[in-house]
Amino acid sequence: MMYNPIMVTSKKGRELHSKAEVAKESGQFQQALEYCDQATIAYSEDGDLLGLAEIQSSRFATFKHLYQATKKPEFLVLAKHAVLSSVEVAKMSGVSESLAIPYHNLGKYYSEAGEYKEAAKAFKMAVEYIKSSPPERHNRPAVIADFVGHQFAAEYLTGDKSAIGQAEEALRDLEESVELSRYNKDVWLSGAHLRLAKMLKSDNPEKAKLHLMEAKKIIDSNSDLVLRKQQLLEIESEFDLV
Repeated sequence: MMYNPIMVTSKKGRELHSKAEVAKESGQFQQALEYCDQATIAYSEDGDLLGLAEIQSSRFATFKHLYQATKKPEFLVLAKHAVLSSVEVAKMSGVSESLAIPYHNLGKYYSEAGEYKEAAKAFKMAVEYIKSSPPERHNRPAVIADFVGHQFAAEYLTGDKSAIGQAEEALRDLEESVELSRYNKDVWLSGAHLRLAKMLKSDNPEKAKLHLMEAKKIIDSNSDLVLRKQQLLEIESEFDLV
């Protein structure tokens, strides 16, 4: 079924979506899922299919974090189908602006599952859409730099070692970008450093430790980065920091 590609914004959906994101980022996963359900209904009732696709991406992220926290494989299964539904709803909408976020999160799912070739493909699609048809709320250089960084990190992990240059360039672009939300920029920057630390752990352990220290500086300076703090502790446990 194809919908008439008219951009509709659900105020109620966005308000509930925002609450879902706040709950997710503070580690209140059950509450986040409840808000996701409420936002899903609101978006559907108001015909906001871009929002509907993005809230399924938020649901995906919540299940992904639950998987990371518990290591229960059922949460990864739920994450997979949430993000696949996000992509499908975005395609149904007929609105090209709705596709960047779902494809980006599809790449995150494949990365979490260790399927880096599929992750690289999905991230590349996301970069193409965020550049050619960016949703208004995400149309800024910092978002593009974050997307590009994910793409080349995945390509590096497929065995393309030349991708490290583009991944580092994306990090520099992100550092130099203007982002009004300190929280967003700190999340993206710390995430980029953590990705580079994991990527380089075997190939260049000293450089990997430098990225890990940079991530720690950012995370320790912002108490709102609850999930990043947990990710940092997990990655630190994989390093010999003595």
